[in-house]
Amino acid sequence: MSPREILYPQLPAVYRRRDAELGGPMRALLAVIDEQLQAVQADIETTWDNWFVETTEEWLVPYLGQALGLPVARDVKAIAFSRRALVANTIGYRRRKGTAAMLEQLGRDLTNYPARVVELFTRMAWNESMHHPTGRHATVDLRSTIALERIGGPFEEVTRTADVRRIASGRGLHNLPNVGLFLWRTQVWPLMSSNAASMGLAGQSAYRFSPLGEDRAIYAALVTETDPAAIATEASVPLALSRRRLWEEARRRGTAMTWPFSIAVHGRDGVGDLVVRDVDSQHIDVCDLSAIEATPATPDPDRVEVDPQTGRLVVGSDLTADLTNVEVVTNHYLAAAGQLGAGPWDRDEAAQDWLSGWTSPPEGREVGFQVMVLREGSGTDIVSTLDLAIEQWNDHLAGLADDTERGRALGLILVGDSLTHGPPSRIIELPSGAVLGIFAATWPESPDPGGGPSPVRLPGSLAARAVRPVVQGNLRVRGAATSAPNRGQLAIGGLVVSGRVRVLAGSLQGIALPSTTVLDRPALDIDTSAGSNASLEISLARSIANGIQAMAPIGAIDLADSAITGDVAAPETPATAKGTTVLGLTHVSRLSATDCILAGLVTVEEHQEGCVRFSYVPVGSRTPRRFRCQPDLALEAAESEPALAAVVPLRVRPRFVSVEPFAPGFLLLDPGGPPEIAGGAEDGGEPGSWNHLQHGIRLANLRNALPQFLRFGLEPGIFFLV
Repeated sequence: MSPREILYPQLPAVYRRRDAELGGPMRALLAVIDEQLQAVQADIETTWDNWFVETTEEWLVPYLGQALGLPVARDVKAIAFSRRALVANTIGYRRRKGTAAMLEQLGRDLTNYPARVVELFTRMAWNESMHHPTGRHATVDLRSTIALERIGGPFEEVTRTADVRRIASGRGLHNLPNVGLFLWRTQVWPLMSSNAASMGLAGQSAYRFSPLGEDRAIYAALVTETDPAAIATEASVPLALSRRRLWEEARRRGTAMTWPFSIAVHGRDGVGDLVVRDVDSQHIDVCDLSAIEATPATPDPDRVEVDPQTGRLVVGSDLTADLTNVEVVTNHYLAAAGQLGAGPWDRDEAAQDWLSGWTSPPEGREVGFQVMVLREGSGTDIVSTLDLAIEQWNDHLAGLADDTERGRALGLILVGDSLTHGPPSRIIELPSGAVLGIFAATWPESPDPGGGPSPVRLPGSLAARAVRPVVQGNLRVRGAATSAPNRGQLAIGGLVVSGRVRVLAGSLQGIALPSTTVLDRPALDIDTSAGSNASLEISLARSIANGIQAMAPIGAIDLADSAITGDVAAPETPATAKGTTVLGLTHVSRLSATDCILAGLVTVEEHQEGCVRFSYVPVGSRTPRRFRCQPDLALEAAESEPALAAVVPLRVRPRFVSVEPFAPGFLLLDPGGPPEIAGGAEDGGEPGSWNHLQHGIRLANLRNALPQFLRFGLEPGIFFLV
């Protein structure tokens, strides 16, 4: 009996026998009826589930929200946004309407940003009756250093006089009807086992937490609030650590203090063995190290002084005694607005997509070469330097039987730690058809199928997450193609390259940079002499590059959700860009751009093809036809008023929180910037590198919902803190 048959078995046996003699016409009829019966039964069961917001189908959630009178909220693909939490919490919202904790939860549910709500009227000073004193201080307590440090922020404790400007304008703040909603667009990520960069100061072992030698504040892991009635604290939002806050926490906890970072000193002893000296938590002091270049720090021999605001540390002499090749390795937290460039976030999907594109049909290649680079590792297929890995790849190609095998070669070089690696001296060779991927990743493991205690490495695969290695110097690659339609290709993912990626004279087919940061200028330096690399196609996805240079024609340049901090100088090459910010000049032969910020002057040689849509392009640029770009729209709106039109190019231009690649506010649009650009993308959000995070849609959803959940007479203001 078929599993779909429900009615037929219930017929009397005499009818089933007669039906079988006739060839089963009744069985066939009842099978059709069974299908409809099962559909009705499934619909009845689904209908019961759809009565409850926890079990209903996703497409029905907006209808439940409409039944509750909720405002419309647009989908946010960047965070897999669901209205389910908003609808489920609506009754609770209304019961706690207007309270600070409820508004914080609403902000988090709609934007996925950490939030802090401040009832600004509680911070106002007024003349008190002598009969009803409230104990409110109208002046600042100069003895409370922690209160002084918080002035101007969302955790401010001092009182203010009235500001009569409207809070919705973003200028007024403290007034009786005002409620401030402070949001952080940044996230906190752990960076494990990373080299601290030496400051090179004579007479002191001074380092920076940043492996690239930048003064950069460090962060702590966020503390999740479990009480829905609790107000956000400094520990539950991505707030950079201050000296005072960290010192107060250490003093309060004493010997039980768990620091938001760890420090270890690595070195070699007299016989060359590795020695690791972990710094005990009781031997860390919080200090101001901002002036150690002029006034050297003098920590106790067995202690480490740390400045969380500058990200500096000084190691005592006992910790480095009798060691050579001393390095300081740290675990700490950093902040970023999202997954742009190289970072310790999960890049597995992009790396797996690249790999499966070569191992799946129609290519169907096998990974014939794989090696992992671990500075302190050992084992099969593990080397200590990137230079050795490149040497083994070149030797692997040389050992293949003929050009046909080399043309099918697929290799993986994985850098499996977050340490700083020296510059490779060897050139990456890519003959016709060979493909190589260099990724910050590790080998995934599975339990031993034989039941053994050790996991088994999965060959030909990778897990691109949790590591962010730094490669010093340049990466050089040379394509040695012998056949025009089948050239070599290279992918570099998850690495921070302090130098350039240089494509030497030859013939290469493609370079892909997913989630990579290349810091020197120009980041991609293409040798195009004598017709070299004429078919090379460059693609960047969620990467940061300090410029692209190709003075003779190459195949194409494709930029997606990326940041170019230098110039794009490829006057004879076509380019496409989606959700990209270019800070320097752009000079290409043809251009198709959508949702971009092209901050420097744009020069496109051919205007008959291509289009620039929903983007910012400076006045004076030569581009193909433009559609709904800025400041074009602002100039059209001001045509009737020449005085206003004259200042539009100065007013309507992008303003960024920061243009430094590792700053938390890197390329985020300044909230006080021109609204024409902030809402200039096709989806109504901001164009540029962060377009894919859909900040504009999240903010619009929150603004739509806020009026319904505020107490009568209150006026909200939304403020971004990086």
